Amino acid sequence: MKAIAGVPISMEGRSATCAHLSSIGNIAAAMTDLWSNESVQQVRLLGGYAPEVFSEILIYDCRLMNTASAQGSAGLLRDWLVAADRYRDPQALVLAPGVVFEAAQRIVGAGASPYAQTVAMARLAVETLDAALETGALTLDRREHKWLGRVRSAVANLPEDPETLRSRLATAYEELYLPEAYI
Repeated sequence: MKAIAGVPISMEGRSATCAHLSSIGNIAAAMTDLWSNESVQQVRLLGGYAPEVFSEILIYDCRLMNTASAQGSAGLLRDWLVAADRYRDPQALVLAPGVVFEAAQRIVGAGASPYAQTVAMARLAVETLDAALETGALTLDRREHKWLGRVRSAVANLPEDPETLRSRLATAYEELYLPEAYI
């Protein structure tokens, strides 16, 4: 949304590890305009209750970002945040600002069809991961390679129109879902 329409976005990000572990925290900090730790439980930690502790961490992040902005270095801080996490995880890579910007261009270029937009994004994700693997910038474990192979094959075999995909799904999986719910 941000890359296409320029609207501010909110996410859980860099300081939300109380809710879940993630390799994309710095990417989220580079991209989002607002984030919070809405899943902080009211438990006692050494520094105080968890909401207080995580609010303090969030304050540190905000101070750092506001200082970088005030000194004209917001772009540099953003670039450092992206460089810190971009190749640590496949999700971080496809959510990095440059890839998101390319995705926005492809989505808009695909026209009004949500299906065509989804296919364009899926192809970009596979291309991006494959390019990073080829250069050695990204490494995946055996399970991730296996899943990327499955995704690569599925994306390569997507038909150009949604009707063809619907008929394939209906033939193979009709008993598992209600096709009319997806029109």
